[in-house]
Parts: sequence; structure tokens; C-alpha cells
Amino acid sequence: MNTRIYHSGLPIAPENRAYLERPRVHRLLADAVQSPLVVISAGAGYGKTQAVYSFLQQYDAATTWVQLSERDNLGARFWENFARTIMLYDKHFAERLLEVGFPETEDQFMNYLSIPEDEIPFNEKNVIVFDDFHLLENEAVLRFVRRSIRLPFPNLTTIVISRAEPDVNIVGMLAKGLVVSVSEDDLRFTEEETARYFQLLGVPLTGRGLANIYNDTAGWAFAISLVGLSLKQAPSQEREARAAMKLNIFKMIEDEVFLAASEKLRRFLIRLSLIDHLSTDLIPLLAEDKGLVGEMKKISAFIRYDIYTQAYLIHHLFLDYLRQKQDVLTEEEKRGTYLKAARWCDANDYKMDAVSYYEKAGEYEPIIDIVYHFPLQIPMDPAKFILGVYERGPRELLEGIARYHIQHTRLLLSLGRYAEAAAEIKGRIEKYSALPASDFNCQVLCGAYEALGFAKHFDAPRSDCYDFDLALEKADEYYRLSPYPQSGAVTGISMDAWASRVGTARSGAMEEYIAALERAVPHMENVLNGCMAGLDDLAKGELQFYKGRLELAEKFITQALYRSEARKQYEVRNRALFYLLRVGAAQGSYERTQEIFRQLEAQLEFTEYLPRFTTFEIVSGWYYAMIGQDQNVTAWIKGNFAPGALGVFNASFGNVIRARYYCVSRRYGELLSFIESEQSLSGALFGRLEMKALEAVCRYQLKQKDAALAALGKAYDLAHSNGLTMPFIELGKDMRALTAAAARDGNCPIPRSWLETIGRRAATYAKRLAIVAAAYKKAHNLSDGDARLSPTELDILNDLYRGVSRSQIAADRHLPINMVKMVQNSIYMKLGADNPADVIRIALSRNLIRALP
Repeated sequence: MNTRIYHSGLPIAPENRAYLERPRVHRLLADAVQSPLVVISAGAGYGKTQAVYSFLQQYDAATTWVQLSERDNLGARFWENFARTIMLYDKHFAERLLEVGFPETEDQFMNYLSIPEDEIPFNEKNVIVFDDFHLLENEAVLRFVRRSIRLPFPNLTTIVISRAEPDVNIVGMLAKGLVVSVSEDDLRFTEEETARYFQLLGVPLTGRGLANIYNDTAGWAFAISLVGLSLKQAPSQEREARAAMKLNIFKMIEDEVFLAASEKLRRFLIRLSLIDHLSTDLIPLLAEDKGLVGEMKKISAFIRYDIYTQAYLIHHLFLDYLRQKQDVLTEEEKRGTYLKAARWCDANDYKMDAVSYYEKAGEYEPIIDIVYHFPLQIPMDPAKFILGVYERGPRELLEGIARYHIQHTRLLLSLGRYAEAAAEIKGRIEKYSALPASDFNCQVLCGAYEALGFAKHFDAPRSDCYDFDLALEKADEYYRLSPYPQSGAVTGISMDAWASRVGTARSGAMEEYIAALERAVPHMENVLNGCMAGLDDLAKGELQFYKGRLELAEKFITQALYRSEARKQYEVRNRALFYLLRVGAAQGSYERTQEIFRQLEAQLEFTEYLPRFTTFEIVSGWYYAMIGQDQNVTAWIKGNFAPGALGVFNASFGNVIRARYYCVSRRYGELLSFIESEQSLSGALFGRLEMKALEAVCRYQLKQKDAALAALGKAYDLAHSNGLTMPFIELGKDMRALTAAAARDGNCPIPRSWLETIGRRAATYAKRLAIVAAAYKKAHNLSDGDARLSPTELDILNDLYRGVSRSQIAADRHLPINMVKMVQNSIYMKLGADNPADVIRIALSRNLIRALP
């Protein structure tokens, strides 16, 4: 091994080296130095220098270690430092560098490049390390480093060690897979490495003691070493050692960072400790002074900028230190900070953070406005959180806000606390009906009857009663007497997989439900600014779809699509697109399915539609599963059935599509286990019918003929009184085989004519679906087993290759930032990539990158 390290001063004390010999980090660096550039970015005390030095001592290469300081911001001084470090390795080349001088101008840089190749000592493997790169601010010096790291020396690797993201503009190299980044998370000690370190020190630790130290230090090398020093002196005093570690670090922070900062910066840093998400957009709003932000950036030992999240990250122990000082802030300072953070979060769709900060600022009207725009069935976690906010809030203040009353009831209903909600509704109607008419009383009564109507609507599958429209009509009457201000559309009623809330197979029940919907929807469109718009047309189209009348279904569903889009009823719109996608597949129209898919993707732009990514993945999962593109089905759809999903609408919707995926992927046993469990017992007739039809084909495929025919008979009983056929037809060849077997069975009670009709139509469906699948493969140049990117994924992949940031991609393509993140994660999954460099390398090898214009 030809290991040589040339440096002007030993970067690490020999006695510290033992704990730095970490095989995991060494393997990471061994892979990294195969690239032309390695960027190691982490705060102070993460062992950046020690880890690299320890690795290079064992690595077969000649290393030039350039130790930087603030004095290197003078170009001439930097050049002397650089050249004299090179001189330790190659005196002649260093003299040539000094002769050429610091290349400050373009001509001087070209003169530097003109040094003959045979004078450049990079014929063997060489590593150049620039340590403490964060100290460089001189643009001329930075420009030299930026250009130098791009020079094509195949045997040279440059390692940049910095406390902050280095200003070397590496996007182009990153896109070509020429850069490896090593972060704080990579350098953190794992719990196993922490245990190994204490073993090397000869300090015995219990499992609990080790866990406590690891939790306190979060793998920070500096903190671990302080605990180690204390435990060497008093091995049994683990708790005291942890406390001493914090005390020593806090003292260091106090002396070297906090007291060295200006008074304005100190108070600003303490204010930052009040909030969690330190976005680059939010920080200037809180600072109100660009100079403060610049001063803050210099504390790179404990505060760093993360280019991936586009936010500042504060070291956890520095954060603990700052939080201990929050009592120096005035209540006005705290409230102002919370209020600015809340408004920023609200405007940028961090709604739960906004609610939290508004609560801390004592502002409840904005919270009520946020909840107003939630779906009527609020998801479980947000509902629990917001109910807690309301229950902690000032009762008198909240009860003086009319919309609070309906929201409190909605939260109870969303959490399944039906008895409490019913009692609350009854009590409000009795109380406020007995009071003299006033605007406030009318508004509370409007909300109470609204809640009563939705409770009845939700209970319809059990009650088989469809008079929910009467309560909603009463709500509309009170609303017309005293309308409260409306600020934008309510995003609508939450839905299961189906628009219908009918649970019985009774003939005529579907029509009764639809008639009630037709009466109810106009009232809710008025009271809640468009809520439920199109739901009645969707229910009509859904029924016709399940009857197999595709043209009539398409007519009603298209009407639902337009009405829901106009009134921002995203859940209705999503289900309408889902049915149109199914119609297109049943008609064998690939072009139609792609048009619908584009509309589904467009819905991801609607940031106020909270479950948009979930519902998109559910619907696209159905489509990809049906056309045999398993690799495009999102991972969670392929996973286990969601427990307790009944009544949790999107979880239940996901289970329905997961069941279909299990069927087409031949996971019959797992699917039957789910169908036999209580989880699958949907209250909706369509849900029970689909599950029973799936059970029949599963059992037939498993050679359980008698059980399959019994399940088919039960499915027929659920379907025939209302003429429902599509749940059978969409099972294609599997249903064709089952109905043929049933027709041959002399004991099967199902009418032979029905079996033959279903078998024939199921076979036709299978052929048309095969046409769509073949067209998809052709359009994406697929052979069996290939994983291809969607047009949106290809566009974003090419943007990433060109070095465009996620925020800029979102702005340029008019997409929400979360959609860009979701698409980027999908690209990673499909290409089997672990990091940005991997993505670009794989994409280039598959010719997925378009030529630059």
C-alpha cells in the first residue's frame, strides 16, 4: 500500500484516532473517492476531518491536505498555502504553481491550465482535501476551486470538508453522477458504533445507559467524546456524565457563540427556537433585517442550510440551549413570532403547523377558517389535533363564534364519537330554537341542522332511511335568514369508494337515495358554498355504471365532473375521473384512459384538496394493476390491508383497490383472509357485492369450486334485484371461467341466461382491457417486466438533470412542491436509485435524458 498524506499540520491528534476507525464510514468513503468530487458537509463536532484522515491513512493514494483558514480569503495567501502543501508532495509542480501565480482572471486561469500535462503529478491515484472550506468567502478563490474540481484528471479525487453546503455550484456534476455527498446523518455514530467506542475506552455500560447516552447525543461525535471523558473518570455515574456533557456544551455555546453574537441576533435565535420549520422564505420574514440572516449564517458550527429541504437546521443541543432562554422574550415577541410563522405556514399549506402557531398566538378565528375548508369528514389525525386545540381554548371566546359550534360537532362525527355528536346536535337545536331570533342564533341552528343532515346521510347504509335532505333543507332556511361570511369553497364531503350510501339490496332503494341527494345538494351548495356539487349526478352515473350501461353512465359522470370542478368539490371530481377511467378501460380506449390520467395528475395541483396524493395513488393503482404494470403500482397499495379502515374513507377506498390488486397478482389466500375478516364488511351495497364477486373468483382459482359457486350465488343475490353487472364483468377472464363452470353445474341456482350473458361480457371486457394494455406498452416502448417513467416523471427527471431545484420545478411547471417530491420519489423507486447521482447515472444509461436545447 502506497499511503502518503502531505499536510502543513496534523489535523487530528493521534490519541483520538481509535474511536474514529469506523468500518461503516470507511466503506462509505471508499465508495465515495471513486468519484471526482466528494462533498462532506456537517456541523462542528461531527468528526468530518478525523473520519477522512483516519480513512486516508489506510487508503492507497497520495493525499494533499490543504488546511484552510480565514486568511485564505486573500487570493495570494490561498495560493501560497495551496502551493506549499503541494510542495510536500511534488516540489517541481509547486514551484510551477508559484511561478504562474494565483489565477484571478480568465487569462491567468488559462495560463494555469497551460502547465504541461507531464508536469502535473496525477499519474497515480491522488486525493486533494480542502478542509474547513466554509471559511472561504473570496469570490476569486471560490471561482478557482469551482473550476479546478471540473478538470478531467481521471486519477484525482477532490474532497471538500465544510460546516455548510459549499458554494461550488456542483449541480452539473451531480447530474452526471460525478459527485458523492456525505452528510451529518452519514457521520452520526450509530448506537452500535457508540457502544464500540465506549468498549474501546474500557467503560462498561448497561443497555439502558447506552440508549440514554445515544438519545442525548443523537450520534454527535463531540458530545459522545465528552461523555466518554467523564465516564473514564467516574465509570458508574452515567447520568451525571450526560448532565456534565450538556453543561460543558452549553458553556461552550455560551462563550464561543452566544455571547459573541450581537444582542439582536441573540434574541432572534431565541425566537427561532419557538418554531420548527425554518424555511428560507420564513427566516427573512421573522428577521426583518437581512443583516441578521447574514450574521446567523456565520454560526455554521450549529446552524446549517439544507439544500434538499430548503430550510435551516439548528443542532439539537444548540436548540436545547436556546429554548432554556425563551423566558427572556416578551409576550409580545413570542406572539409576534408565532403569528408570523402561522401566517407563513397557512399561506404555504402547512395547515397543521399553522393551527399550532395560531393557537400559541391566541388567534382562533384563522383556525376556524382553516377548518372550514377541510372536507366535511375530517381525517382522523387532524380531527384529534384540532379538537384538542378547541378544548384547550378559551370557552367563552370560542362559543361566541357561530362556526365553532358546527365545527366541534363535525370533529366529533369525524372521530366516530356519534353519541356525543348526537347529544350536542339535539342540545343545540333545543337551546337555540327556544331563544329569540338573531343572526347568531340562526347561524348556530344552521350548523346544527347541517350536522344532523350529514349524520343521517352517513348512517343511511344502516338505517335504509333517506330523509337526510329534510335536515339540510332546514339548515338552508336558517342560512337564508342570516348567512355567515363565506371565504372560498368547502372542499366537500369525504367519500368512500362509492357515491352511494345505500346498504340494502332492496329494489328501489338506490333510486330513493338518489332522489334525496337531488333534493339535498342545492341546499348544501348554498349553505357551504358549493359543497356536494355534482354528487347527485355522480350517484346517477355510478348506478348506471354498475348496471353496465356505460354510455348513460358516462353522460351523468361527465356532468358530475364539470359541476364538481366548478365548485371545487375535489373528492367528487376524483371519483368521477375514476369511473371515467373504468369506462375507458371497458371500452378498450387507450386514448381515453390517458386523457383521464392527465386530468387526475392535474388534480394534484389543488393544494386545498388534502388527500390528493393518496387518492391519485389509489386510482392510478387500479389502472396499473388492471393493465399489468405492477411496477407502477405504489408500494403501499401492494402492502397489507389497512386495519380498522371501515369508516375511514380513503383507507377504506385503498383497501378496495388493494383487494383488486391482490386478485390480479394472484395473491388469493391473503385476499380471502381479508374478505373473511370484519375489515371488509363495508356498509355500502356496492362494496359487499364487489368483495363477494372477488371471493368467488379467488376460490375458483384455488380449486374450491363448491365454495366459489356459493360465493357467486350470494353475489348474484346482492346484484339481481337492481340489475348490477359490472362487478362481475370487470373480473374478465376469471369471471368468464367461473360462470362457464357454474353453467355446467346442474345444481347451480343462478339462471343460466344470466351466467351466459355475464360470461360473454366478461370475455369482451378482457379483450378490450388487453387492447389498452398493449397500447400502453407500445406507447412506452415496453417489453414485459420493464419499468417506465410517466411523461410527468420524464419532464421532472430532465429538469433535475439540468440542475433545476425542486422549488423552481414546481414554479416552472405550476405544480405543488409536494407533488414534485412525490414524483421524484417515484423516479427513485422505478429506477432503483438511492441518491440524485444514482438517478442521473441510471437515466443516462437508459437514454432517458433529452438532449439539451
